[in-house]
Amino acid sequence: MKPIPEHNLTRRNLARQGVSHPFLISLLCALTLGILGSSCTATEKSYTVPEALCETPISPELLTPLIAPGKELSTVSNNKTQSIRRCRIYVDGKEALSASSEWLNKDKQLRDVAARSYNYVEPNDVVSDDGMYIYSDTGAIGRVICTRPPTASERVFASIRVSDAGRPDAAALSKLIRAYSEALKDSQHCKKQKNWTPEPNRTWQ
Repeated sequence: MKPIPEHNLTRRNLARQGVSHPFLISLLCALTLGILGSSCTATEKSYTVPEALCETPISPELLTPLIAPGKELSTVSNNKTQSIRRCRIYVDGKEALSASSEWLNKDKQLRDVAARSYNYVEPNDVVSDDGMYIYSDTGAIGRVICTRPPTASERVFASIRVSDAGRPDAAALSKLIRAYSEALKDSQHCKKQKNWTPEPNRTWQ
């Protein structure tokens, strides 16, 4: 592996250059040892991985590769508008992953949504062969084909973002965005049900 310039030692740049999460932990530990003379080890998962993402059933096996080790996992829903539903997963108080589904104008394309900086996806990232998904190692966006859409002027997009306490993994995000988008087809949000009430915040240990 080629030496990494000091100014590129950010989590996102390391991930972009193919540095794995275990290697990143080792690198940070080495830096800590050099500076403080102390030791550090990776924490193991001691919490239960939830079987849903934003109240949408998802196999825990799809979430596990993207969530960091820790003692406690909690979820927080944040749904301020009818058009957007979002939730976040925290590990030991640090955001690990967030997911959302959003109604947008039917003319919007994947690359348009990817152009939003907060999605952790860029317009030139990998697009699936069927043109339904775009993803990187830190984020993914998918088109959701609602079974019975209430309007023809809008379409739903799903997005997933790996945050600081998460693990960048393009292959895992590709699988998760496909499963999440598919599961949303018959969701309440796809039907734009106005009587929908978000699930209360929860904690897993």
